[in-house]
Amino acid sequence: MKKIELGSSGIQVSEMCLGTMYFGTKTDQKQSESILNTFLEHGGNFVDTSNNYAFWMENGVGDESENTIGNWIASQQRDKIILATKCGARPESFDGNLDSVQLEGLAHDTIIKAVEDSLKRLKTDYIDVLYGHIDFQEYPIEERLNAFQKLKEQGKIRAIGTSNTWTWRIEESNVLSKEKGLISYSCVQQKYSYLRPKYNADFWVQRLIDPEMMDYIKNRKGLTLLAYSTLLSGVYSDNKKVSIPDEYDTKDNEIRMATLDKVAKAIGCTKNQLVLAWMMQQDTKIIPLISGSRPSQIEESVKAADIALSEEQLNELNGAGD
Repeated sequence: MKKIELGSSGIQVSEMCLGTMYFGTKTDQKQSESILNTFLEHGGNFVDTSNNYAFWMENGVGDESENTIGNWIASQQRDKIILATKCGARPESFDGNLDSVQLEGLAHDTIIKAVEDSLKRLKTDYIDVLYGHIDFQEYPIEERLNAFQKLKEQGKIRAIGTSNTWTWRIEESNVLSKEKGLISYSCVQQKYSYLRPKYNADFWVQRLIDPEMMDYIKNRKGLTLLAYSTLLSGVYSDNKKVSIPDEYDTKDNEIRMATLDKVAKAIGCTKNQLVLAWMMQQDTKIIPLISGSRPSQIEESVKAADIALSEEQLNELNGAGD
């Protein structure tokens, strides 16, 4: 995999990022290490986790993914790995109902403590990229930027990102960063896939990449866009049948799925690989998050980096269902 600069941070990251949401819960330590090693063997270096993965699983508290990575990273050459984690969405209390869960938020002192705790779990002295996990509007932007700046000056983080937000909030934050001489965002991580959701789809706190954000980031050299939930938990898999989720169950998406199948067969790749290749070759550069419970799934995904789509194929995929 090629390496690209993350925003204007000077950090070189692989053109795909490994998501580790279920490490330590669905995926045990041995499996997780096998997946991490496979990703590194194929040229990946960008690993993504969070301080709340995966508290909603049975017996989960939110420590599991970071602890699993921390156990692995101790045996690695740390400066060869770009490690990203998130704060803000860790539960203060959880009774099993996501609608009533109390999340930690992005107050200044909460961010500082969250990073200290993440560093212990990750068994490292620094985090390469720290995201504000959800853009809570009740917390002033300047308050979180001051916390991020303090952590940067202490050498505990290198760059910052934001996730599950709106385009106008990114602009508001970066304008304030410039005015106050504070650290600014290098990346944005949002939900995105080839199928397009219904206009009224409810994704709880998750925010999607939309055309406005694509255009905004295309014209902001200091920002890199990342996409999560890229493969929609197996919807595009050739090996099993997974129904299209209700949020994506439209006639337009039936056309998009048929087009995806047609182009994938013509190229000789899987639909999973085609979705990732399509995403990486948009006018706005996107780094897709990939994941899985087996090394073979990572091996399948990384091959998408070698697929070169023609302008005709891109136009056909982009225009399907319009």
